Amino acid sequence: MKFNLKANKAFLPLTVFMLAVAGVFAFGCDKHNTFARNGGDIEVYENHYVVLDDDGEAVTVKTNARTVEEVLERAGIVLSEADVVNPGLDAEIDRDDFTISIWRARPVVVKDGLKEQYLMTTELDARELVIKSGVDIYEEDEVAETFDYDFLETGPAYVYTVTRNHIETEAPEIIPRADFVNSFNVAPLTAGRGVNKYMTTVNGRVVERKETYYDLSMGGVMAIGARECGVAAYYTIREDGAKVDADGYVLVAANLSRYPRCSVVETSIGLGRVYDTGSFALSNPEQFDLATDWTNRNGK
Repeated sequence: MKFNLKANKAFLPLTVFMLAVAGVFAFGCDKHNTFARNGGDIEVYENHYVVLDDDGEAVTVKTNARTVEEVLERAGIVLSEADVVNPGLDAEIDRDDFTISIWRARPVVVKDGLKEQYLMTTELDARELVIKSGVDIYEEDEVAETFDYDFLETGPAYVYTVTRNHIETEAPEIIPRADFVNSFNVAPLTAGRGVNKYMTTVNGRVVERKETYYDLSMGGVMAIGARECGVAAYYTIREDGAKVDADGYVLVAANLSRYPRCSVVETSIGLGRVYDTGSFALSNPEQFDLATDWTNRNGK
């Protein structure tokens, strides 16, 4: 059947559009039904419908490409190092309605006082973005987002300005371990092992204190306890391996009926604050379990 171009001038734009769409949907189809020998077996590469979502703009293509990387190459999609693709480039196209999502990195400037940090990122959460830039941020601090069309170094860029509301507090005085050991006759401490016992005075009564030490991530404990105690929800590893809160107090687990959460207590490695408890509290209500990094030594 012949197509009379002169008789169908009105349909010419539609015809061109349909040909273009057909070309997009069939890109790579010159390899359709290609046979590849693999160990004597013949493998047929089947066509699949693939959804390409490039930063919110989606198009469906029909292709016999075998991996995400091959689909992107055939489609002429170029990625920067900071762009994110899901699933990964090595993922195999094994079904219809396979979706490839691309998140494009954008230029961002983080301003912290006189300091400015530039990065390309796909992160949208302001606080997470600031953290990824390498700038420390506390719970009380604020982050404001603006857009600068004339930023000198990068051109147009999103700007995140940190306003500092966090007040640095002086860490409590740490009792030198040697002095504390001599005062309370504490047995020598072996990092990561052992139990310490010593006599101490609590509210006018003499008690035998038992100390044990544990090495677990304290992020979840701090997320809950910090709100109740009114401190920032993070902890750090002190030089001697003790885990301490934002105010410098060692993280302590204790019997909460005797030492309520947020109580400041005296331990063999300095002043501590009670954040947690454990089953030990049932059998030994005077026991303290101190959070350290002695066992795993992984900074967590």
